[in-house]
Amino acid sequence: MQLRTVSRASVVFCVVTAGMLLSVTPVLRSDRAHREHGSAWSPTILDGPITVEATGHKFFWRFRFPGPDAQFDTGDDVRVENEVHLPLGRDIVLLITSDDFIYTMAIPQLELRQIAIPELTYALNFHTTNAGSFDVIADSLCRVRYFHDEYMGRIVVQSESAFDAWYKEVQ
Repeated sequence: MQLRTVSRASVVFCVVTAGMLLSVTPVLRSDRAHREHGSAWSPTILDGPITVEATGHKFFWRFRFPGPDAQFDTGDDVRVENEVHLPLGRDIVLLITSDDFIYTMAIPQLELRQIAIPELTYALNFHTTNAGSFDVIADSLCRVRYFHDEYMGRIVVQSESAFDAWYKEVQ
């Protein structure tokens, strides 16, 4: 029996090729899903958690979903302010940050709380088990509210079909 040796170049080629294929797989899957559903693409068609950026800004929240390419900071991102809708029965990852002050995002009815600090991002992972409309409030860090109240936005948890209709409307 004769053993073959594998050249270093062959190993490097295989590793680089595998890395390239793995890096484009989510984009290809997302693009295929977008083509299958036409312009009515929605994050609910993807497997896994739905990721949403939440940025504190001048005492309200800005929310952003990645578009069909599943990447943030591209032209197909979907942005909303003050009120974000989420589908019922899904895992959600809120990537929380701020672009001006330190906030504490609190959703007492869902028992959720996370800090938002400029230039840092914190993940808030949860599963949407209750439908309804929930206020997002700012837990005061300074205990002084001369310029703002505690209300900073709203999260609406609804059926996937209602979420898809809302998402199509805000695209």
